[in-house]
Amino acid sequence: MDELPVSWLQVFRRCENAVARAKLAIRVRLYPLEGLPEAFEVLVVSPEMRERAESVARGARVVTTTREDALTAITDLIAEIKAGLTLRAARAVEGGPKVVVIRGGEEL
Repeated sequence: MDELPVSWLQVFRRCENAVARAKLAIRVRLYPLEGLPEAFEVLVVSPEMRERAESVARGARVVTTTREDALTAITDLIAEIKAGLTLRAARAVEGGPKVVVIRGGEEL
């Protein structure tokens, strides 16, 4: 497995924060391509990793962005989710119970 550049850790944090601000019930996770969970819907990667990501995406949508354009890509994705066009997510309930989905012993 390759090491994650610090700049991409910042992309992960931006994505995590943008989803929290949007108040959507979406889980944002950071996984190596070699260790992706069985089920996921969107994979955000750098342009250099697009081909490799598409080979392991298992039907998930691959979003390619640079560190500099990541916030725009994330904002566009969140707008698409809120519109319910191709992806959907429930609104997060403030102070509500945490919903955890477990499939085959793996937390999704």
